[in-house]
Amino acid sequence: MSTVPRLLGSAFHRMALNVGGLAALSFCGGAAAIGGLAAAAEPDPSTPTSTKLEAAPVLTKPACDTPANHQFDFWLGEWQVFDATNNTLVAFDRVEKHSEGCIVQQNMNFLTDMYRRPGAGYRLAGISVNRYDGEAWLEMWADNQWGAIALRGAPDEHSAMVLKTVTPSRHRDLKLVWEKQPDGSVRILQYVAPEGSGKWEKYGDLIYRRNR
Repeated sequence: MSTVPRLLGSAFHRMALNVGGLAALSFCGGAAAIGGLAAAAEPDPSTPTSTKLEAAPVLTKPACDTPANHQFDFWLGEWQVFDATNNTLVAFDRVEKHSEGCIVQQNMNFLTDMYRRPGAGYRLAGISVNRYDGEAWLEMWADNQWGAIALRGAPDEHSAMVLKTVTPSRHRDLKLVWEKQPDGSVRILQYVAPEGSGKWEKYGDLIYRRNR
């Protein structure tokens, strides 16, 4: 198994700065006219130099052809998914890139009752959409039983991809860790903790092997 409040907050912050800058410029213009000053007063160091939102830089190469955008490439492929505790085949998973290589999409279908919600008459299936946002990786997972969760993170010092839930899910925090193995397989460790506690307990251990 396997967002974006910070972006909204940043945009509102820049808009607030622009409004403040316009008010400051209007006030300084009035003071100069009253005083008969020929030259404009020195701007305050805190006054924004532009009243427009920052424009995106012009692309000089494909938007997602950067080292950071390739950090999840080890997970791409057609996979058989095994429960690491007993080596049982539990799911098939297809992970592929599209949209000019910018989006990593997962399509997972379970073959067993692993993670089946009590009372559900069908097995778990779901998808995730993953995208590097320029600072970190974002993932949105949605399935046919439990709902949807959003996660955010980056590779750790051991090059394992570590994503944590952006907001709690049913008063719990979730953490997923992708580890590339020497034989080309991928191990995904799944952890849960009471909301805000940081007390992680492993609840899942999956091994991805190439579906040859």
